[in-house]
Amino acid sequence: MNTKNPLYLDKMIVLLAGAEVYLIEEKLAELRLELREHETINYASYNCDDSVNLDDIVALCNTLPFLGERRIIVVRNIHKIPVKHLQQLIDYLHDPSPSTTLILTVEGDKIPQEIRKAVSHHGEIMVFEPLKGRDLITWIQARSRRHGKEIDRDAAYLLNEVTGSNLWFMAAEIEKLSLYAGSRPTLELSDVEDLVVRSQEPSIFTFMDSLFDRKKDTLFRLYEIESSGVPELEIIKRIANQTILHYRLLFGNKEKKADIHPFVEKKILTRKGTLSSLQLRSLLHDIRQMEHRVKTGMSVQPYVSLCETLGKFLSPRRSKRG
Repeated sequence: MNTKNPLYLDKMIVLLAGAEVYLIEEKLAELRLELREHETINYASYNCDDSVNLDDIVALCNTLPFLGERRIIVVRNIHKIPVKHLQQLIDYLHDPSPSTTLILTVEGDKIPQEIRKAVSHHGEIMVFEPLKGRDLITWIQARSRRHGKEIDRDAAYLLNEVTGSNLWFMAAEIEKLSLYAGSRPTLELSDVEDLVVRSQEPSIFTFMDSLFDRKKDTLFRLYEIESSGVPELEIIKRIANQTILHYRLLFGNKEKKADIHPFVEKKILTRKGTLSSLQLRSLLHDIRQMEHRVKTGMSVQPYVSLCETLGKFLSPRRSKRG
């Protein structure tokens, strides 16, 4: 086993937590690749999305590894364990097996206090928050190098914009771009425009343009997106990000635009005079409220609610002053 991997440094428990699930899964994938063939015997993975038996997991944790130094057990999404069963896991965390590395994951930052306290005594908590701004560009550049390519800075900014900062989407697009570039060492702006932008135009791009141009076909474009299977939280996040971006460019500090691609800036500036600060602030407020309702299960039909929210923004009765 490669003891240089940070997840293995004599830790009995590792908790991977945060809102950026992609980075958590990437860390777990790196761990899996580090295992040599004979070490996979002592590796097991469980997901609390499914029905899991904590008795079996704890028993396996307390079992000595077979023909190896350590047993590696991954338990994803422990925040979904029913509260009445959580104590069983907490008891183990207070007295873990020294020959087992138990790796737990939590989506978001709501780590049960008992879990946090127990892990801090015997292991490490690693937090993966969503990347923002230049950190996203750095991630895109590093990801491109994994495929043996450099990427132009302008191309990286545009890729970030058209994918809505979604790491799952960006990783897939970087892989496709690397294949598309062939023997060329650098991914260029034209590559992103040709391969990524054009593939997005029929759905997300067209919808966003219609929304912020306040066109009558906006709700029809939203229906197209719903029919294509885009998760409601994904489109809500993109609307929020675009609203913030429009406000920054049209009404914010004009000196803080270094991380906005000229392609995006030019399009947004054409809307100057047609959107007011009040409209954008109201839209962001409504979208944030809706995001909360969806995440807490209060919105039974998210796309219907989204239609109502956007209908308010599109209504000519909403004031343009502000």
